Amino acid sequence: MPRRILTREEFEYLKTSDLGERLKFFRKEAGKLHSSKSFTTTAMSERVGVSHQTIISIERGDSKKPAYQLIYRITQDLGIPFDALTDYFYQGELRLIAIGEPNEPALESTEESSLSYIGAIVYQAFTDGMMRFIHDLQSSRPLDKEQFIASLGRIIGELESLKSSEELFNQPHPAVKASALFNEMGKHPNAFPVFPRASWNDHQSSFISNYENKGEDEQ
Repeated sequence: MPRRILTREEFEYLKTSDLGERLKFFRKEAGKLHSSKSFTTTAMSERVGVSHQTIISIERGDSKKPAYQLIYRITQDLGIPFDALTDYFYQGELRLIAIGEPNEPALESTEESSLSYIGAIVYQAFTDGMMRFIHDLQSSRPLDKEQFIASLGRIIGELESLKSSEELFNQPHPAVKASALFNEMGKHPNAFPVFPRASWNDHQSSFISNYENKGEDEQ
């Protein structure tokens, strides 16, 4: 069945909802749109590795602060952004995300129409010049060009929101920056080399192992 976009009315409803109400809304709507899997509390709980009573407890508001890892698994299962269950997501301008079962990708041969995941390496940089890795995350489904650029724009916008008003005054919109960056990848492929994911995993593991026993995690 087709995906659909969150409506303005639904966005306004979710803005005033709590965590449990948002979870129940997305679970119910996903169930209406998916044909490949069930979104009952029992079916979802089995996929995310908890009892169905845990899901029910969150939806009823009995569980006020469920573990981050659980909420992350739930949003991955629903196919929605992690922050779509948070208050922060509904602050500011309207954000109409897609809900439902991903469409089958069209069989295209051009690079522009190919699908790809978007990911991010999250790190903490300290004022003394030290840093540490926190999380390596990736989208739960592949994105087309427009979806990739939109997602990249949101990431850029989130970080740039921390700039001062003076710095932001003459800055282009994050979506414009994201589109320009995407185009640069096509124009200058040598500056954006493609390599096996396994190679990066090996490199990152080796890098971290050089520091993990030297007390660098004590800041």
